[in-house]
Amino acid sequence: MNLEREILMKYGRHVREVLRQFLKTSIKLAKTSNRIKFLLNCRKCKVIPMCLNYQVKVNMENEESFRQLDKILFKQKIRIISVMIADAKRTLARMKKTKTILRNKMECLLEREDFEQVREAMEDKTARVYMTTKVKEIKKIENLKKRRIAAISPEVSWVENTTNVPIPDFLERTLMLGPNYNVPLFKDNADEIRAEVATAISNFINYNNQPRHHQQEWIVKDVGKSKKFLKDHPNLLITKAVKGNKTVILSSDEYVEKMEEMLRDANTYETITFDPTARVSRKIKTILDEWKNNKYIDFRTHKKLNMSNCNPPRIYGLPKIHKQGRPLRPVVSTIGSTTYKLAQFLSNILGKIVGKTDAHVLNSFTFATEISGAQINEDEIMFSLDVTSLYTNVPVDYAIECIHQRWDEIDKHTPIDQDSFVAAVKLVLDSTFFTYKGIFYKQTFESQWVPSITSSCKSSYGTSGTGDHTQTGGGTHL
Repeated sequence: MNLEREILMKYGRHVREVLRQFLKTSIKLAKTSNRIKFLLNCRKCKVIPMCLNYQVKVNMENEESFRQLDKILFKQKIRIISVMIADAKRTLARMKKTKTILRNKMECLLEREDFEQVREAMEDKTARVYMTTKVKEIKKIENLKKRRIAAISPEVSWVENTTNVPIPDFLERTLMLGPNYNVPLFKDNADEIRAEVATAISNFINYNNQPRHHQQEWIVKDVGKSKKFLKDHPNLLITKAVKGNKTVILSSDEYVEKMEEMLRDANTYETITFDPTARVSRKIKTILDEWKNNKYIDFRTHKKLNMSNCNPPRIYGLPKIHKQGRPLRPVVSTIGSTTYKLAQFLSNILGKIVGKTDAHVLNSFTFATEISGAQINEDEIMFSLDVTSLYTNVPVDYAIECIHQRWDEIDKHTPIDQDSFVAAVKLVLDSTFFTYKGIFYKQTFESQWVPSITSSCKSSYGTSGTGDHTQTGGGTHL
């Protein structure tokens, strides 16, 4: 370096050594700053740097135990990254003090013109080292992210193609992300999922503020190519399966044919020639006005429940890929419909007495726990019943009778009188219309299952069944 030679000739060996220390400290400071950013991004993106790529060999035989061990090791490595970040920050603070001392020392030893020349040369050299190191660190973090994604071996069960159209790799990679972005990697704890999603969004925003490397665009390119492919193949329909969190590729012709065949079932659905939305809205307004006048609800609740300019309920189908022929499960979405808010309001009241009977079972896990200690005689057997078309097989009259019989329990949770409450429930349960392709249909209740009133009450409040028809939205809870 010519500058060092000039300093040596003019000021001697001692000043040159100070200059070298000053340069060395400045370069190390630039590299440490980038090192901290690299480790922070590793922790944010949950990728492990190569220096922590170690394995722990433990003699275990169960696959679940190995998964738990990997999870513990991963969390341990993330904590080690935090320790490395703290150590790098301490080193950075120490070097800043050292640089300041050396700078002041150089300023005292050199003449003003020589010091300014040295300072400019140092800043230029440090800036070049900083940018070079930054590019390397960004490339390292991108390679680690790609390696982690590559380590997740794709499973055929994540995406199921039921058509004859060959699916390209980029579309399969995009669909494997799932509607909630990486659906197959599900967890049991909803709070943990919510926290990880929030962290992922925050990480993406923060990391995006840095200069982007070209390798970071691989997923954006896949999504773009997938959109173009689906646009060029309008006959393909992407949906989700009823069970298993699978993404299903269907032919739109097959979907429409099965939906229309299902809606032609005269025992379940009938066509109506008008949109009942306005008529139901007027009835709801009459009920709500009466509640407000009788001071059952306040002005704010009245305004919230009185929905206007609503869309009619819509029906769609989800394929049952676990059954032969892939039949569709009809789903009526009442979200945003005229009865949506009122059904939620009534459901919250009725929900407070659910589970108060001896016949109530929360789920199959609870049932297994309850019967684990039961003694079963040789002449006794256990069997389960699956309700076909559950929502079309619940008679409204029996549901209303259940409310009458258990009104003493319901009355404790609402100021509304019995007749007004029952009228609102009946209105919601009778509003079974929906639309498909501009045609309005109504759900019929021609069930052959006619139990006694007592049995009906237990079924309505005591158990939860599964069926071939599902409703989403506020009306589901009733």
